[in-house]
Amino acid sequence: MNQTGPELERLFENLSDEALLSRCAAGTLTEEAQTIAMQVARRRGLEPQVPLPAVEDAVAGKKESYYGDFVIVARDLNLTEAHLYRSLLESAGIPAEVGDTNFSRIYGSTYSANVKVPQAFLADAEAVFAAFKRGDFALEDGFEPGSFDPDSN
Repeated sequence: MNQTGPELERLFENLSDEALLSRCAAGTLTEEAQTIAMQVARRRGLEPQVPLPAVEDAVAGKKESYYGDFVIVARDLNLTEAHLYRSLLESAGIPAEVGDTNFSRIYGSTYSANVKVPQAFLADAEAVFAAFKRGDFALEDGFEPGSFDPDSN
């Protein structure tokens, strides 16, 4: 879906400061959207980070975007919770990793697992977790597994 300049500006104006800065730094916006997002952030008196250029893997010859160092977004989880949260984030388009799984497997409750996301996705990940905790992803009562129709929306 291609949005016009005014639509993009309205979209970025409605984001929180943290979410706007996250989008500016992610490097996933089109050139036009990036320019508009940076302008909106500067008008608010924020100092947006310019996204880092794609880094080419010398061995594989492929380019990957660098979204910042991984930071822990959820901690003190058992292995099942950690993998559930990672899957939840990935289904929302947020790259995520589970950390400290070996310590958790070996030492049990002494060490717990965590979930990490790139710095640029931190605000988005926290928003997904907040929605999850509010119950936004809960199935309705009487939901039948075979009755889901993705085209009904």
